[in-house]
Amino acid sequence: MNHKPLRQPKLTESNYKDYTLHFQPVENSNGSVLFIDHAHNKKVTIGINVGDTELKYRVLGELPPIIADIIDLAVAIYTSDRLAPQNLTGKQRRFNVILPVRHPELLSAEPFLSKLDDLLKWTTDSEWVFDFQKRIAPQRIVEHQSFPIAPQGCEVTLWSGGLDALAGLYTRLLMYPEKQFVLFGTGSNNIIHNRQKIVYKEIQSIFPGRCSLFRLPIRFDKSGEERKNKLSRARGVVFTLLGCACAYLMGEKVLHLHENGIGAINLPYRESAVGLDHSRSVHPLTLLMVSDLVSELLGEEFQVKNPFLFWTKAEMCRALAENGKEYLSSLSMSCDSPHRQKPVQCGYCSSCLLRRQSLAASNIQDQTRYVVLHGENPVKDASLSFLNMQAQVRSFESLFAISDQNWQMLTKKFPILDDIVDRTATTENLLPDQMRDKLVRLYQNYVDEWNNVESDLSIGLFKKYTDQKASSKYVVSSQPS
Repeated sequence: MNHKPLRQPKLTESNYKDYTLHFQPVENSNGSVLFIDHAHNKKVTIGINVGDTELKYRVLGELPPIIADIIDLAVAIYTSDRLAPQNLTGKQRRFNVILPVRHPELLSAEPFLSKLDDLLKWTTDSEWVFDFQKRIAPQRIVEHQSFPIAPQGCEVTLWSGGLDALAGLYTRLLMYPEKQFVLFGTGSNNIIHNRQKIVYKEIQSIFPGRCSLFRLPIRFDKSGEERKNKLSRARGVVFTLLGCACAYLMGEKVLHLHENGIGAINLPYRESAVGLDHSRSVHPLTLLMVSDLVSELLGEEFQVKNPFLFWTKAEMCRALAENGKEYLSSLSMSCDSPHRQKPVQCGYCSSCLLRRQSLAASNIQDQTRYVVLHGENPVKDASLSFLNMQAQVRSFESLFAISDQNWQMLTKKFPILDDIVDRTATTENLLPDQMRDKLVRLYQNYVDEWNNVESDLSIGLFKKYTDQKASSKYVVSSQPS
């Protein structure tokens, strides 16, 4: 029996770019999806596999079928969003996803389907229609094989290999010396997987026996000819859903992630930039929606928490500086569009700039090699993200300078902040006024940190500065490749 979706698209056909993805059962090997691009009358079958065998090392003896369904749902969302190009100024995408699962009656029921629709609309700005069908296929290896040797009572956290993940983990390891940590990583990129492992091994050498690394890669087969969606706004949701599955298998009802508040909330830089060009991957409302979605499916409370929501990135990095571990930062990856050749990180995208700003504000000598500072001049305008971020800081300054009504001025320009407080203060164990004060301080601290290092950040971004690449005290200009 097929369980048809209850929610129907609301827009007219002319407003959509339609895609159908008909998945075969998600497998460790030889899995596939039929991808149909209706606008171009194009059909192609692409191999898609999930590497979840590491989850056999877990606390729970059995892998509940509903957890396996969460994994399969995450794979389907990732695949769909990755294969269908997205143009933020063009037609909206609409996905018709046909996916075999073990419990179609649960995934097709309201309010789960409503929560899923709201989450994906919010994070991807696309319409999603799901047809969950009964899976008729043998279990994957991980579903009937288990080695319950994973640490009990651990803290499970997402592990990207990025600077926030690193600095956050290092801080938590210091704060909770008796606690063990399970790090969970995913993705389809070998470069990122290698980076995750390198940073993990270094952390292990500093804190022996305190951390374990689990990875669940998603692999495409024979999809090289298909143009990928570079925006891929569903990645954060996919990562978090898979992390929830991992945490549950470790006997935990909370998944942690480490992201500074500026990056997590990710307010638009300019009024013209409002929209999905600003990722909502780890936005507080996204984490709340994922928590509600997973809780609905499990039938018990599950939470996704970011303990660094009220920290700037520089504040997160200070534990590295104060403990003589500045070098760790250079092992991490932050770039939105890493290059295939060295230097790998561009140094001028918004993520690289926030990285550079935070290290400089933390008095950490940045040993990372960046294209804009140590490579050839980039083809695109390297100053664009800097100017946008600078404009945002100036906007914050003007808002805070107008009156002592900081929150009122801030939310008049960014009303989403009121929504964040109204919907998440309780889950943060704060009164609304307390949360408002913390958010105001977050942005005030960020403005101060930015202004202290702004002149150093601008080096290399404008043509007139090309001869001054090595003049910043925060940049190491002669390093081994």
